[in-house]
Amino acid sequence: MRRNIRRSIDMALTGLGIGIIFTAILLSATLTIQMQLPITLFGVLLMEAGVWGLSSKVFPSERRYIDLRAEGDNIIRLIRKLNSAAVARDSGAADDAPFQEALEEMHSSVKRMAEFASLESGSSAASSSPE
Repeated sequence: MRRNIRRSIDMALTGLGIGIIFTAILLSATLTIQMQLPITLFGVLLMEAGVWGLSSKVFPSERRYIDLRAEGDNIIRLIRKLNSAAVARDSGAADDAPFQEALEEMHSSVKRMAEFASLESGSSAASSSPE
C-alpha cells in the first residue's frame, strides 16, 4: 500500500512539474523572461524529484524483516565470492581452499536465514527458537 502511495506521489510530482513548465511557456506573452526562468526551473526541479523517486526518501520503507533482508544481501555477496573463487580455481590461479571457504560461509548464511525467517526487526533469534 505504501509503495503505491510513493509511486503516486512520484507521478504527481512529475506531472505537476511538467504542468508548471507548460504554464510558463503558455504564459510567455504575459510573463517576462525574468519570471519565466524561475517558474520553469521550479517545474524542472519538481519533475526531477518525481522522476528520481525522492518521495521514497521522505516516506521510507517500513521493512519488518530487516535481519533476513540483511542476510539475503550477504548471500548475494557470498555468491560473488564463490564465483570468484571458482574462476580462480578453474584457471589455476588458486587452490580449492577459497572455494570451499566460500561454500562453508554460504551454508552458514543459509542456516542464519532459516533462523531469521519470520522474525521481525527487534526480535531475537534465541528467544524464539525452540530448544
